[in-house]
Amino acid sequence: MPDGPSSSETLREKVQKSIVQEAIFRWENAAVISLSLLLATFAPNVSYVGIIPWWGWLLGGAAAVAGLTYSSMTDPEFGQQVAAKLLHNEFEPARLRSRDLQQRMEQALDYRSRIDQAIREQRSTAIAMELTRTANQIDEWLEHIYNLAQRIDRYRNEQGVFARDWNSSQKRLVELREKLSQSDDPQIKRQIEATIGALEKQVDTLESLETTIKRAELQLENTLTHLGTIYSQTMLVDAKDIDSGRARRLRQEIVDEVTEINDVLLAMDEVYEVDRL
Repeated sequence: MPDGPSSSETLREKVQKSIVQEAIFRWENAAVISLSLLLATFAPNVSYVGIIPWWGWLLGGAAAVAGLTYSSMTDPEFGQQVAAKLLHNEFEPARLRSRDLQQRMEQALDYRSRIDQAIREQRSTAIAMELTRTANQIDEWLEHIYNLAQRIDRYRNEQGVFARDWNSSQKRLVELREKLSQSDDPQIKRQIEATIGALEKQVDTLESLETTIKRAELQLENTLTHLGTIYSQTMLVDAKDIDSGRARRLRQEIVDEVTEINDVLLAMDEVYEVDRL
């Protein structure tokens, strides 16, 4: 598995672009530009202020804008705010109906934005490159976490329907088995047996779905715990860890975690597919 998506723009690249755009188009820059234009137009006609030529005000405004933009781009807090905003747009927690799932997704996004902040603050180019590769893998991980949360949320939303179907199927099975024991007509018995088989399959599917969802909920909890551990480990990576292979092992842990989530997602898809047949 590659260290990060290459055929499409990664989340980190989107974050960097957003930081540049937010830094350039922040309201302070707009205010400075407007003030510079006003001064360049009217200040030359005002005593004391008029000693500065019109182009001086424009150059001063341009310098101020450049300074504000640079300070924003290098401000870790500003970068974290922009990253958090973009991540929330990519994986919007509010789309999930369950409050606890929203909180878990918020937690995952917070870890990711903090890792991005750590990369921007890293002075070592080699370590920054390793952390960037790790962050790109975490972006893929986040997509799987969000997919898992959506499946769990979908099940919870339909849980009442599943419970109703399970109860009615169980009740109907009792009735049909009693009829089967009392019937002497071969054709009727065959029809009852076929109906019982279909109902038993439905019950098995519903029970498998419930088991799979419980597994998914545990996997989501474990994944977020692991993501927190990964975040802590990225804070401890230094130059000697790159040489020793610790950074590569860190990425392999993420690959393994993504694989586990994929297995759960596939199991959920299989159960839902059977339920639709």
